[in-house]
Amino acid sequence: MPFAPTEARGATRSRRRTLALMLGIPALRRILRAADPIPVRLAISASVIGDVNLNDAKAAMLIWLKRMAQDMNIQFDPKLFATTPEIVEGIRKGQLDCVALNVLEYRPIADFLDSSQIVNASGEAGTEQYLILAKRNSAIRNLADLKGRRLCVLKTPKMCVAPAWLLTVLDEAHYGPAEQFFGSVVNDSKVARVVLPVFFGQADACLTTKRGFDTMCELNPQVGRDLFVLASSPPMVVDFYIFRKNYRNAYREKVINAIMSLHATVAGQQLATLFQFQELTIRDASCLGSVLAVLDRADRARARLRD
Repeated sequence: MPFAPTEARGATRSRRRTLALMLGIPALRRILRAADPIPVRLAISASVIGDVNLNDAKAAMLIWLKRMAQDMNIQFDPKLFATTPEIVEGIRKGQLDCVALNVLEYRPIADFLDSSQIVNASGEAGTEQYLILAKRNSAIRNLADLKGRRLCVLKTPKMCVAPAWLLTVLDEAHYGPAEQFFGSVVNDSKVARVVLPVFFGQADACLTTKRGFDTMCELNPQVGRDLFVLASSPPMVVDFYIFRKNYRNAYREKVINAIMSLHATVAGQQLATLFQFQELTIRDASCLGSVLAVLDRADRARARLRD
């Protein structure tokens, strides 16, 4: 009985391998490597998804991976979206080659990752800056005036470092932790529902991203005129693609090129729209300096609060 197509391909590969081993022909070994690419084990942390529909994200990612595999002869073994514990365990055990994660997940496994090449959005889109805003004609003039007041906080993946930064701001002023300093703290995933309550006098201050605030000001210039910045964080890289340390597979550069050229394909444009970026670039470890400094200061503040 003739081979089924998959059986035939398997038999052909087996014969080629045997012949290559017997004859030791370099050219044939190169053919085998090209014909049988080693899977690149890719995972994306669920922490970077946010309000994106998970099914839409999975579908768009699978389309892009399939296209990239065809164009560049790369075989992917994608975990796609994984939880933080799965990401940490997979990296520690060497079961993942490339991951997209946030800096909070990166920090405890940094020794297992190669920070010499960090891929994330290019330009200002690659960093996040946090702002504490209040209304100009209110009684709020400085951070001290927020004691016992109502704070609205944006809750999105890009805000992952915001609690740590807020802790450092309050600690440096000797105001104590947020839950003791503010009268109440409410969270929302929509920028408008965080900024506009301050604009309309329904909340005393808000903590949001500079990009979100800028967008609100473009939509309504009066928002920009009526609100002012009480405190701002440094620009920080909070999420990115990164490879496992010592991963020197021949497909590494191909994967980097494919990730950076996402915007050049229809499938990549769908991903860019879902995850709100335009182009990606390669950065080195220095890009994490500001965010790691904030997290270190937050650790010291927590230690003082425990003592």
